Amino acid sequence: MDGGDALRDLLIEFFELPKTTQREKLTQQAIAKWDSLAMVQLITELQLKFKIDFALNEIEHLRSYADISDCLRCKGALRNPDEEE
Repeated sequence: MDGGDALRDLLIEFFELPKTTQREKLTQQAIAKWDSLAMVQLITELQLKFKIDFALNEIEHLRSYADISDCLRCKGALRNPDEEE
């Protein structure tokens, strides 16, 4: 997997996707398993992993890797995956 991209790794593991899945393919539209029940479970996983809480209005907009990573960055829970330490 992408070394250090914790969000990508979590989504790939959660949805049981191939390890080579690109970030751009991690969308609700592209993943058949990403239904309303999976969304509830995913939010729980994200909150536990990144030690944050989502407001209802935020959850309504989390439909892709990009959406989730933007939200996590705004909360200070995720760095840009292209940044070096």
